[in-house]
Amino acid sequence: MLANYLKIAIRTLLKFREYTAINLLGLGFGIATGIFILLYVTDELSFDRFHHNADRVYRVGTDIADMKTGAITATIETNGWPVGMLLREEYPEVEAVAYIRNGAMFPPMFNGKRQEERIFFASADLFKLFDFPFREGSPDMALAQPNSVVITETMAKKYFGGQPALNKIMEFADTLAFRVTGVLKDVPPQSHMQFDMLVSFDTYRTLDRDFTYDDGWGNLNVRNYVLLKEGVNKEAFFAKARNLYLDHVQAELGKYGMYLYLGFEPLKDVYLKSTRGNGMGPSGSMDRVYLVSGIALFVILLACINFINLTTARSTYRAREVGLRKVVGSSRAALVRQFLSESLIMVVASLALALVWVALFAPTFNDLMGKNYGLAALLQPHFIGGMVVLLVAITVLSGYYPAIVLSGLKPAEVLKGKLHTGTRGAHLRRALVAFQFMISTGLIVFTLVIDRQLRFMKDRDLGFNGDQVLVVNVSKLPSIEFIKPAGFKNALKGLSDVDKVTFTNALPGKPGWVGQWARAEEKPADETIGMEYMSIDEDYLETLGLKLVAGHNFDELRPSEQEDGLIINETAVHALGWDSPAGAIGKKISSPSQYPAGTVIGVVKDYNEFGLQKEVYPMAMDYAPRFSTYFAIKYNASNTESLLENISALWKDFYEGYDFEYFFLDENFAKQYRSEQRLSRVFNIFSTGSILIAVIGLFGLVSFMVTTRTKEIGVRKVLGASTFGVLRLLTREFVWLVLIANAIAFPVVWYTAHWWLEGFAYRAPLGWMLFAIPLMAALAITVLTVGIQALKAAMADPVKSLRYE
Repeated sequence: MLANYLKIAIRTLLKFREYTAINLLGLGFGIATGIFILLYVTDELSFDRFHHNADRVYRVGTDIADMKTGAITATIETNGWPVGMLLREEYPEVEAVAYIRNGAMFPPMFNGKRQEERIFFASADLFKLFDFPFREGSPDMALAQPNSVVITETMAKKYFGGQPALNKIMEFADTLAFRVTGVLKDVPPQSHMQFDMLVSFDTYRTLDRDFTYDDGWGNLNVRNYVLLKEGVNKEAFFAKARNLYLDHVQAELGKYGMYLYLGFEPLKDVYLKSTRGNGMGPSGSMDRVYLVSGIALFVILLACINFINLTTARSTYRAREVGLRKVVGSSRAALVRQFLSESLIMVVASLALALVWVALFAPTFNDLMGKNYGLAALLQPHFIGGMVVLLVAITVLSGYYPAIVLSGLKPAEVLKGKLHTGTRGAHLRRALVAFQFMISTGLIVFTLVIDRQLRFMKDRDLGFNGDQVLVVNVSKLPSIEFIKPAGFKNALKGLSDVDKVTFTNALPGKPGWVGQWARAEEKPADETIGMEYMSIDEDYLETLGLKLVAGHNFDELRPSEQEDGLIINETAVHALGWDSPAGAIGKKISSPSQYPAGTVIGVVKDYNEFGLQKEVYPMAMDYAPRFSTYFAIKYNASNTESLLENISALWKDFYEGYDFEYFFLDENFAKQYRSEQRLSRVFNIFSTGSILIAVIGLFGLVSFMVTTRTKEIGVRKVLGASTFGVLRLLTREFVWLVLIANAIAFPVVWYTAHWWLEGFAYRAPLGWMLFAIPLMAALAITVLTVGIQALKAAMADPVKSLRYE
């Protein structure tokens, strides 16, 4: 029986080739979209779930609260030095603690050159919390001793070729020798912790003589993770441990004018849901997962609606078949199975087409989403399970309604040539088309919102000029004495294509020391604010085109100001409690964190260092070349290749044996908008696809309507109706459907757009044109699509449709 169903289904599909091709393309696009988005969503949701203790591991962050109001002003991912040790020693709910600190200041050496690897200091208990499989060595003692380092397989191949790396010696920062105590498999990409090397934390204690577990509460630069014992009341523990700072150093915190609290995040939430940032690897967005999943769901629904409309549109051709089958004894259940089998064959064929598209466009999708999916991911059990559910859902969703409609036809009527599908069916089909246009228009509007925000961010005056600025990175060079900044800077200035050169540690897109603390000297401690500390020289403002609004720049003729002077921004003026930029000149700033401290000599106009997602942060610029790591070069050359060759030659003269690393400031700054650019491309692609699917669905419904109203049109023509009158009659109801669809879609999109734009400190306005353009486009497409079909029906000879009446 099943074979007979399939045989008839295949024969029927081949008979109606145009219908089959249209449905195949629509469902194929929908399923391909589902596959791509399922790949993305399953990957995003899988982060950090491969650790067997993932349900009991929590990242410990710090919440910074204003002492006056108690309001949380910042949340960060790091803690003061003693926090990890105290969590382990004072709280019986804690089974183990791992603490991690950035180790980039001690780079490994290879062939006599410093290498830029992802290196961190980590405590011995790290592998009790996290499952990173070892290729060589044992996790129990790998990080237990000073001067020990654990490396990944890729690092082992790079530094030791194909030889075993265990117990080999590696050189770090020119003079340090560490022993390899373990080799890990490469860190899975689905981990928020991405590293190449882990050095034992006891090594850091020997290198930084100031480090102590008893002090350093204000040095918020250690990441802590806790493993709770099984059965622990986690909420009670969080409430108790939250006040750890206040329990130990409340008086000390008063100097900073703030309270600090601990905050705990489940390991599984760090990648997608954290607002604290992630300095060890990538960060995702649950909102983006919701948005992309919604797109996929809508595209699949649109494809299914097409199938429903096109199937019912050709019901007149299948009506006699259904009537004959019922006459010869077919039950309604048998007919439903027959039509569902056709739907299943169509879905399976669409799946095959979708897989071909996935194979062809996987590289494009990877580039679009910043991922690296291979076709092997399609064979994962969880993915196969998801696809089975998706295909069954599409089969039932797209095939069940047409099956019920067609199997419910009365044989006596259809064999006489009378086909009535009822007003309920007509209303449902119109509602489905309206739904299609509601989704399509909504996607287009949201796409325009994203594009406008991107244009707004690119076109807005950010307060600095990053065009034709080349940045040379000297952070890997051994010391400031080795760099000899004055000599290299003068050599760069001697190039004919170079206008200005500055030596600094902070640039737009590359901030300085964020998270320092300062207050106006005359203010009490509870008015301490967070600031960014920047080291600059006398050419910084001119190189970046920054504008002084009060005071003056650093000057070689004022050496005392180079020692004690500070230049701050307008935001810092107001945050420190001064009335105006001019009123800030000559005022003193003190800092419990040591930097920034000094006398204000100038105020610069605010500029957006972090892009438009964030508000301008209080900044303090100090004349401190000893902290600088970048040469920023303002050039006027049209031929950048020649400029780079000249600078590279100078580099070899000054720093022979070290790699010449550079980037262009404007290109690097634009990377801050990469996430929004990807989202924009996703919406552009799928909104275009949704419109095409909606047009196909509309074509199907119009075809059905014209077929069922052929005699009515013939009568109207005989009674004197004009072609334009018939055209207006058939077009009017679809215009109303589009208007109703847009009326429903616009408030929803308006709310969603506002929700998305809340992630930006500076937003483009939502103008009426964002909604008018999609509405006009939808109306034009509707009139064109319906008009072609309606015009054909209106110009037909009425004699042919009425000859048997």
